Formats: sequence, C-alpha cells, structure tokens
Amino acid sequence: MRSLILRFAGFTGAPIISALAPFIILPVVSRVVGEAGWGNFSAGQSIGVLGMVAILFGWGVLGPVRVARAESDRERTMILRESLRSRLLLTAIVVPVLAVVTWFVCTDSYRIESVAVAVAMSLGGLTPAWFCIGEGNPKGVMLYDALPKLAASLVALPIIAISGQVIWYPILLVVCTLPAFALHAWSTVRTHAHPDHHPQPVRSVLRNLVPTAAIDATGNAYGSTAIPIATVGLSSADASAFASADRVYRIGTLAVVAVGNAFQAWVLQNGAPDARTRQRVALSTHAVLGVVGGAGIALLGPWATSIVFGTQVAAQPGPSALYAMAFVCISLATPMIRNLLIPAGRFRVVLLATISAAVVGITVMLAGASLGSANIIALGVGLSELTALLVLAPPAMAEFRRIPPAPGS
Repeated sequence: MRSLILRFAGFTGAPIISALAPFIILPVVSRVVGEAGWGNFSAGQSIGVLGMVAILFGWGVLGPVRVARAESDRERTMILRESLRSRLLLTAIVVPVLAVVTWFVCTDSYRIESVAVAVAMSLGGLTPAWFCIGEGNPKGVMLYDALPKLAASLVALPIIAISGQVIWYPILLVVCTLPAFALHAWSTVRTHAHPDHHPQPVRSVLRNLVPTAAIDATGNAYGSTAIPIATVGLSSADASAFASADRVYRIGTLAVVAVGNAFQAWVLQNGAPDARTRQRVALSTHAVLGVVGGAGIALLGPWATSIVFGTQVAAQPGPSALYAMAFVCISLATPMIRNLLIPAGRFRVVLLATISAAVVGITVMLAGASLGSANIIALGVGLSELTALLVLAPPAMAEFRRIPPAPGS
C-alpha cells in the first residue's frame, strides 16, 4: 500500500504540473488576443490534440499495458524503439495536414498563432509519458513531460506580457519539450538496446496498432472537436466563452488521467493475488473523483474562468453544467477501458462505445452549431460521454466478475 501511495503521489504531481502550465500562460494569452482571438487560439489547441492522438496512433492506450506486462528492460526498450519509428513517420505526415486544417478553420484574428499552437501541441505525440506510466515511473513523467511544459509557460509568461506576441508560447513549447523527449529516447535505448534486436517493420507495427488507434482517434473525434465546431457555428464572443468552459473541463480531465496513471501499473501487476480488490479500489476512486470534479466544474466554472481568463470570455452556467455531466461519465469510464477491457483484448467493445459516442456527440454538436446554441453543443459533449459509459459498463463489469477473488476471501 505504501508503494501505491508513493506512486499515486508521483503520478498525480506530474499531471498537476502539466495542468498548472497552461493556467499560468493562458490567462495572459486570453487577455492579449481578446474575444476575437481566444476562440481561434483554443481551436488551434484542440486541433493540435487531434494531431497528437494521430501521432501516438494507439501507443497511449496499448503502450502502457505492453510496458507494464514486459518481463525485462530489454523488452521494454524494444517496445520504445518500435514506437519511435512509427511516431516519427506519422509526425512527418500529420503536422503539415493539421497546419492546413487549422488555417482554414480559424478566422483572420491570430490565425498564424493558432496554427503554431496546433503544431506545437501535436508534437506532444512524441512524449514518453505513456512509456513511463507502464514502467510505474512517475519521476520519468515529471522529468520528461511535465517539467518541460511548465518551463515553456514560465519562460513565455513575461515575454508575452511585455511584447504582446503570443507566438512565443508555441515556439517555447517546442523548444522545451522536444529535447526532453529526445533525451529520454536516447538514454533508454542506449542503456538497454541489444545488438541482436531487429525492430518490426513500421508497417507491421502500425497494422497491429490499428484497433487501439481507431479507439483513440474516434474518442478524440468527439472529445476535441467541440471548440472547432463552436468556432465555426457561434459568434466570436460566444465561441470564446464556450472555449473557457471547455478549457476548465480539459484541465479537469488531467486529474482523471493522473488517477488512471497512478493505478494502471498497480492494478495490472502480474500475479497480484488481490487483483479484484485492486480493480475495485480504482473504480471507486474514479467514481468519487467524477462526482467531486463534476460538481466543481458546474458550480465554480463560471466564477473561476471570469477570474482566470477575464469576464469577457468567462464560461456560462449552461455549458459548464453539461461539461460537468461529461466529466462524471469520463471519470467512471476510464478505469473500465484501461484496466478491464483493453487488457482483456475487448477492443471491439471499446471501439463500438467510441463510435456510438462520436455519432451521438458530433450529431448533437453540429445541430447546436447550426442553431447557434452553445448549450446544445455542450450537450453533445455530455451525451457523447454518457453514451460511451452506457455501452462500456456491462462488458466491463462482466470482465470484473471473471477476475478470481483473493485467496481466503
């Protein structure tokens, strides 16, 4: 239990720092770009997240499971080398495409800066965080992922405040993160590489990742398109207020990721005699987090965003409440996917859930955009996560019941 507490503290601390990093810089950005630019800049960030998911191509979902179950450092290094080859190839394809997409989605106000932040965010797909999570190595997440992002925000803050040029944030984000990613790759491969290992061809690696990549891409299709849809369908003022509500939700989901990261290696540990108890602890913790976090988003979101981002772009109560519903659902669904269904190879179930959520969510969001309603777009976000949860829960509980109880219980 002591090791779990230490791991939980470590994996929670890294995402908290990652969460603090944008909060440090975004209040300055929102005031510099104003109503007209805040929606565009947020759209660039959301498109960048989609690019990051495309570059990861399922490694963020399946990678930690493979690393956690690897039996040696050599095997883990082989996994990392496979991922580097595939992700570097995808980076060369994805980055130019998303830059063009961002250019056409955004309006003239701060368009170049929005494209730059989309590119910078997408390069986050080269992060080694998933590998460190599978290792049960919170220090690695902190050193190679969280701290570089924090450094980028801290350095950019006075520069943007003085110059009024928000382009410095994406530039510094790239300058601080890419060397950290490269250092982890170099040090890991150099230490544990084996001369007899011949990595799989990239085509084979990508083919094996298609199921999890499809899950990840579909999930983010409804999870990260709300702001671009709102940017196209709402006025600049309404889109900026909507972006603030979405921003609070995205920061909140980092807590879900933190808790999931803390539990994953512990829950999936090979040969654990109390596997069912560990699954129950993870599920219960996520349930409490969902309720507490959802209440915070609904009740404190408008007030907090008015202080942090400014009253002109503060979140409205309606979207905040609907995002709270989404937060409860995604917190409940996360351990079902990561600890029960994916390890059991139930990729089709998870893909069905994400496709169903995407169909429901994007349909409602587009309807909201056509009506010019921020509330309906936010309802699409909430309904998408609720749909996913309803599809996932029965098979996840079936997998839970298949886990043998601890001896003597």
